[in-house]
Parts: sequence; structure tokens; C-alpha cells
Amino acid sequence: MRQWRLKPFLFCSLVLSNILFLIVITVAIYFSVSYFFTKQISEARLQGLHSNQLQLIERLKDIEGTALTISTHQTMKTVLEENSGIDLYEYIVIQRNVNEWLSTFTFVKPFINSVQIFTDQYVQYQKIGPAGKNTILPLAKLPVSLSSFDKVDAIWIPAHRDGTLESNEKPVLTYILKMYNRKGGTAGFVAIHLDEDSLTRLLFSENTVSSPTNRSLLLLDAGNQVMSRMSAQVNSQRMESFQAHTSALASEAGFKPIELEGNKYLMIYTSQSQEKWRIAEFLESDELYRDVNTIRNIVLMIGGVVLLCVFPVASYLASRMIRPVPLLLKGFQKIENGNFDADVEQHFIVEFNKLIIGFNFMTGRLKMMLEELEQKNRLKRDLELMVLQSQINPHFLYNTLDMINWAAAVKGNTEVSFMAARLAKLFRISLSGGSTFIPLKDELEHARLYAQIQQTRLEDRFVYNEHVSPFFKQCYVPKIILQPFIENAIIHGFAGLQEGQKAEVAVSAERIDESRFRIVIADNGVGLKQSKDESERRKTSSLYVSGSGGYGIKNVRERLELYLGEQYGLIIENRDGGGVNVDLTLPYLDSLEKANEFNKSR
Repeated sequence: MRQWRLKPFLFCSLVLSNILFLIVITVAIYFSVSYFFTKQISEARLQGLHSNQLQLIERLKDIEGTALTISTHQTMKTVLEENSGIDLYEYIVIQRNVNEWLSTFTFVKPFINSVQIFTDQYVQYQKIGPAGKNTILPLAKLPVSLSSFDKVDAIWIPAHRDGTLESNEKPVLTYILKMYNRKGGTAGFVAIHLDEDSLTRLLFSENTVSSPTNRSLLLLDAGNQVMSRMSAQVNSQRMESFQAHTSALASEAGFKPIELEGNKYLMIYTSQSQEKWRIAEFLESDELYRDVNTIRNIVLMIGGVVLLCVFPVASYLASRMIRPVPLLLKGFQKIENGNFDADVEQHFIVEFNKLIIGFNFMTGRLKMMLEELEQKNRLKRDLELMVLQSQINPHFLYNTLDMINWAAAVKGNTEVSFMAARLAKLFRISLSGGSTFIPLKDELEHARLYAQIQQTRLEDRFVYNEHVSPFFKQCYVPKIILQPFIENAIIHGFAGLQEGQKAEVAVSAERIDESRFRIVIADNGVGLKQSKDESERRKTSSLYVSGSGGYGIKNVRERLELYLGEQYGLIIENRDGGGVNVDLTLPYLDSLEKANEFNKSR
């Protein structure tokens, strides 16, 4: 399982959560604003389209009303009567009168491009003269087939170019109304051509707010057939594409976003009126959503600034929130190293504060328990030492007094005096004012006095040598650590020496490193009695000795472990040439203060 450090994990969590929050807020604001802007703009444009629709219907009704007026006028009744008997001159007069009369309509209503009458009453004369100037035309030139009027009396023709007039190049919408004679039959048709540009001028104002420059309009009939296309120049090439989206419009008003050739548009359409006319408007979304995009950019800019502020804030919060954790870890490290003075400051977060209080309470309890345990161990150690000393002193005193008694019985008072004097001095050094540690020179003197007492008894059969540099004699060592090994050598090591062989004991010292040195006690006795397994462990502190000498050595080993610790102690092993080597490893303590501090640290 992958592990994370708390601060980077918390920092990344804060940054990512803030980034996610900003993204969600930005997207929500953008789409909500876009929706409301689209709705408001669409409703506003839809109201404008309704107004345009009313203007358009009014214009178209005007055209239809004009056509009805023309069809019921007396002049038209005269033109549509049976005139098979008239001559060419009379036809020309009728044609001129009709042209003059119809021109009044185009003059009064400039949005009417032209008015034409279609009838076969004058078919024999209509082939004469320029057809482009004729107002009365044959039915054969009618823009639609006669079958279109089987069920209706009038129709509108979508925008087209009027082919009946040679000079007419403008697109027009044509309204054709059937005219009846007095017998109820079809006498002809009146066609009024509405200039398509007039519709553009009607629906496109000069106000860019109500009529944006990118605006496009489609005029639709009841079947959603496109009757006229009016657009800004920029969208004139896309009118065919716009027209494809009007075939399936609902009857109700509404709006719908569309996409053409990678560009987005908003299509707004009115509902079908009673006259079945409606308008569909197309606007570029970029133009409409310019304010929305501005708001989006502002939100993104604010989000970017906030995001930049998130990093230092997240770093500060992460450091502030986890501040107790490194302190607690340092506290645990101190405890692992044996330092129980590891109080941690309280924190403003309740849970952390409870944890810190518990940690401080735990360290206090541990410190108190260790102090109590140390006191108990020290008391136990002192008691054990007192017991050991109470055991060793009577034992040594008994042996010494026995030797003095033997010497006094065999020899004279001079030797007894000599031995008694050294025994007194030996007791004085061993007592050493109750101190646990004494200088090595005093410990060497203590061993030397004991050796001199033994030399008095053994005469020239026992030799004692010291090879210790003055550098080591100022070191402090536990007292009575040499004498028991000399005693053990004399009692056990020299018992089997051959006649004429001298017993020798030598004491030497050497440096191990900056903080340790060793004292070596070597004799030429018979050596140790060992088991096979113990011979394989000669470098350990295990010992196999019999008799009273073993008790003194055991005492030394236990006191060294109590005062110095298990890393210091002794090793006893046989020498290759015969005899025993005792190797004492001791700390280098060149003052009593260091010795006492070392003892207290135990």
C-alpha cells in the first residue's frame, strides 16, 4: 500500500478540492448565466418578432385589400366584360386607361412593384406591341397554373423575379386574386407584385440593438414554406442552410440553438397567426453571448486569482493543522532515545489538543514510573552490594587471621607485626570512606598489600609484578576487583606446582579506545577446569571454578555488572603456556565526578 506524508497529502487534497470547487462553480455560473441570457434575449427578440409579424401582416393585408379593390372596381368590370367586337384602337385605349389607373396604386404605395391583369378577353391584340409595358396580359403568362385555383380564390407566390416584365430584376412576392364576371365565371386574375426589398426595409431598422447586423429572417406560410428570405450581407450565403431548419417547426413560438458549418446560431420563431404567416429569425450566438462570454472570462479570471491564492493558503493551513503531528513524532523519538522531557504545546483543534494532553500525561507518567523504577533498582543494587560486602569481608578477614595465626605459631613476632600492619592498611583501603569508586593506584596498592601478606607466608615461592602506566593510575574503578583474582590464583592455581617452581602473578593495563581500557591479571598456575562446551566459549564471561575463590570472582563480576553495565565486565580463560588470564574491561573515568555520574546513569 502506497504511503503519503500528511502535509503533502493534506496540501494536495485542499488544492484539488478547491480546483474542483472552482471548476464546478465556474461551469455552473457560465451555463446558468448562458441559460438565463438566452431565455431573456430570446423572449426579447421574440417580442420584437411579434411586432415585425404584425407589421408584415398589415403590409400583406394591404396588398390583399388592394387586390380586392382592383378586382371589384368598375374599371375592371368594364375590362373583363365581353369585348370580342372591339377593334385595335379601342384595345389600346383600354390598355392605356388601365395602366394609368393601376399606376395610381404603385404611386401611392411604393412597396408595390407592379400590378398586372391576366385575361383572355383581348388575346387577339395582346401579341401586338412590347409585352413588357402591357398591364393586361393573357392567362398563358400567369406565373402559376390555373389548377392552383381549383380550391382557392387567391394565392401568394414566394419571392421570385417577375418574368412578365423584361426590365424587372428585383425579387418580388406576388399575390394573385381570381376575378369573376357577372355570370359567376372566372373572368381573369389580378396579380400584385410586392417588392421584397420593401419588406427588408420594413423589418430591418437602422437600430443595431433591435436589428443586429448579423440578423437573418425567413418569412414562412402556413406550411412552413419559405416565402421570402431577408438577411444581413454577412449571412446571405447561409440562407439555404437556415431554410433546412424551418421545415419541422412547431406551431407555437419558441427558440432553438443550431449549428451550421462550425458556427453556432440561435433560431427564434413566432407562432402561426390567423393569417398563417410567421417569421423565423437567425442570430449568431457569439454576438448574442458577448456579455455572457465577458462574464465567463471575468469568472475565469477571478477563479485564476483565487486559485493562485489557494496554494499559499493551503500550504499555511496544512502546516497549521498538522503542526502537532511533527511535534508528537519528535516527542516519540525523544522517548525512544530515553528522554522523557517531551512536552508538546496545546493546539486549537479539540481532537489534537486531547491527543497532546494524553501524550504529555503519558510522558509524565512514564518519567515518574522510570524514576520510581530507578530508585527501586538503585536501592536493590545497594542492598545487594551491602549483602555482598557483608559476605566478602568476614570471609577475607577469616582467611587473613588464619594466616596471621599460622605465621605467629611458626615464626616470630616481627613477621606478625609486618602482616598485621599491612592487614590494617588493607582494611583501610577496602573501606575507602564508603566510596564505591576509588583511584586505580589505591586498588593496585590494595592488591599489592594482599600479595605482600601472601609473600610473607610463601616466602620466595610467590612473585607479584605490576606493569601499569601512571596514565591509568588516576582512573577511578570499583574497589576490590583485583584481590579476589590474586587470591583465586594462590588458592587454586598454585596448588599443583612442582617443587622448585615459583608462583607468579602479573597485573598490567592497556588502552582499548578513547572511552575504555583493560586490566589483565595473568598467573602461571594450573589453569581452569572446563567442560568441552565451555572451552568453545572462552571469550565469554562464563566461569567454572570450584572452592572459595570462585565466590570472590562471582562477587566481582556481579558488582561490575551493577556499577558499569553488561557491556563491561570480565573474561577468564586459560593461557596457552599454562595458567589463567583475567581480562577486565572498564570505562576510562579520570575523575570522581565522572565516576559518580556514570554510576547514576545506570
